[in-house]
Amino acid sequence: MRGEIFLLQDNNELLEMNEQKYDSEDLLQSLLEDYPKLLAGSQINPSNPRRWLLIRREMGIPDKEQGAGRWSIDHLFLDQDGVPTLVEVKRSTDTRIRREVVAQMLDYAANSIQFWEINDIISSFQNTCEQRGDDPDEFFAEFIGDGFDQDDFWELVNANLRQGKIRMLFVADIIPPELQRIVEFLNEQMNPAEVMAVEVKQYTGQKLKTLVSRVVGQTMKAVDVKSVRSGKRQWDRESILEQIREERGEDTAKVVEKLIVWCEENGFAIKYGKGPKVGTVSLGWWLKSGSFCKLFEIYSGDLLVVLGCIKNYSPFDKDEMRLELITRLNEVQNISFKTDRIDTWSQSRAASLIDEKEFNKFCGVLSWISEKMSPNLRDEQ
Repeated sequence: MRGEIFLLQDNNELLEMNEQKYDSEDLLQSLLEDYPKLLAGSQINPSNPRRWLLIRREMGIPDKEQGAGRWSIDHLFLDQDGVPTLVEVKRSTDTRIRREVVAQMLDYAANSIQFWEINDIISSFQNTCEQRGDDPDEFFAEFIGDGFDQDDFWELVNANLRQGKIRMLFVADIIPPELQRIVEFLNEQMNPAEVMAVEVKQYTGQKLKTLVSRVVGQTMKAVDVKSVRSGKRQWDRESILEQIREERGEDTAKVVEKLIVWCEENGFAIKYGKGPKVGTVSLGWWLKSGSFCKLFEIYSGDLLVVLGCIKNYSPFDKDEMRLELITRLNEVQNISFKTDRIDTWSQSRAASLIDEKEFNKFCGVLSWISEKMSPNLRDEQ
């Protein structure tokens, strides 16, 4: 059944607008790229409407570490809470919209949270801005506001990925009942991930065009289930090691425990996270201001070097010193932090430190960093 919309004009004339199918899938994709508000963020979260930051159209998804993109999702957006939002677009005339698109999306989601690297997401965002002629920093500030530090935001994105906190959106001009039932079922069962569909209908009449969005899948049961399950958890050493042991094996858990103990004994502070599903531990220093200067973070056996805080302190406020820091770390066998990310962060596997010699070499770099930082830390304490 074709829908109709009636517009009452200023002259009291009633204008009838008829539902019109999109000429191509690419047209609908382009509309989402140019007008992200069509994703109906106010319907997804009425109390705190979602705003959208386009990372890339046709974002590649690898199926192995540091692999090339095996698939590509039509759009990758982030909302203001750093939640990656995967958008797959299909026209109602495409028979794959019934079931095949669901399996396709689940493939994308499973591999994206496993193999996407935050640095690739940042680079994709910067490239998207540059292609449009926008300054990435200015565009980001306009989206998130001056009160949110970029490094903190990207770290939040990375944490959401690690915890599987993503959103999957199917977009079409018509969401068929078969897809709606699947979406509602998945959204009620999955947590912290969200699954929804957005219907974007097009109406035309007298050279005018109206677009109407409707969110499907946000049932009250799904809202209630996710609110109950989303409580935070205070992690500690034992619970984090147990999770790493289950996911990465005993050897990786032993390395992480050994690293935590070494840091505690050598002047580093330890801060455990509160993620609902994935345990994190930060290694760094407490400052007099009460803030925590994080140098490393461990996510389920991945080791993340974070330079967002240390770059504010001499001598690491100099690019060459942060580059030297990364270079020294990369002298440890199988450690491969990216040297082009000296203002943000990079990640590697904690399992690289299983060998005793390599572990000691890594700790030697930590001692060098602490020695260089200590005068500044004493000023803060």
